[in-house]
Amino acid sequence: MLLPPGIFILLGLVSLIFWKKGWARLLLAFSLVCLWLLSTEPVRDVLTSPLEFQYAALNIETLAQQNAVIVLLGGGVQKNAPDYHGSDELGQSSMMRTIYAAKISEVSKLPIYATGGSPLSENTEAEGDVMKRWLIWFGIEDANIHSENQANTTWENAIFTKKLLGEKHINTVILVTSAWHMPRAVWCFEAQGLHVIPAPTDYLTEQAAYDMRSFLPRWNVLDDSSHALQEYLGFLWYKLRYSP
Repeated sequence: MLLPPGIFILLGLVSLIFWKKGWARLLLAFSLVCLWLLSTEPVRDVLTSPLEFQYAALNIETLAQQNAVIVLLGGGVQKNAPDYHGSDELGQSSMMRTIYAAKISEVSKLPIYATGGSPLSENTEAEGDVMKRWLIWFGIEDANIHSENQANTTWENAIFTKKLLGEKHINTVILVTSAWHMPRAVWCFEAQGLHVIPAPTDYLTEQAAYDMRSFLPRWNVLDDSSHALQEYLGFLWYKLRYSP
């Protein structure tokens, strides 16, 4: 409820309860203006750009002969997907990450460690297992894929992956996740003493020039803004909780 649209619904309800107060009408106007702005591409991009371009896009061709592994972070599972006969399948962010990890592995021949549990429901298939299924479908050999299916947070992704890699004496990871999630993910993995090569994908920031439509509110742009705000709050929480 700290993120849009929940926060603006709460502010709107408060303004209606105290409507006779002058500040209540200002609060409602503030909520509506913020809702509009966060639903436009320029404001969305102001929030997403510092997250997404903190690390450069990966040059896959430079990865040959690296003593490293590809670490693929889960980004959500679609439960009971009707088009797949009710099985649990990858959400949009997870699919984009999985496609990119498969591409990197195809070029570099490096193994993939897919990490992700069932953070929202014990009855959902673990993200790591679902990603492994799709990696095999994309043509990656089963022997070249390792699934970690217990981690329910980015911090746990790093801890459990570090444990798996420690057994193989590997200290370098090519980290695949959404560009807006990369800063927090890198921080978590580096906190475990791993050397991280960022491989961002699934960008939200607009790469083309703006036009009139860019300033009109759209629900998907508001969703992007919410992702960015969640990352800022999440990163702050992680630093408060996990910093030594």
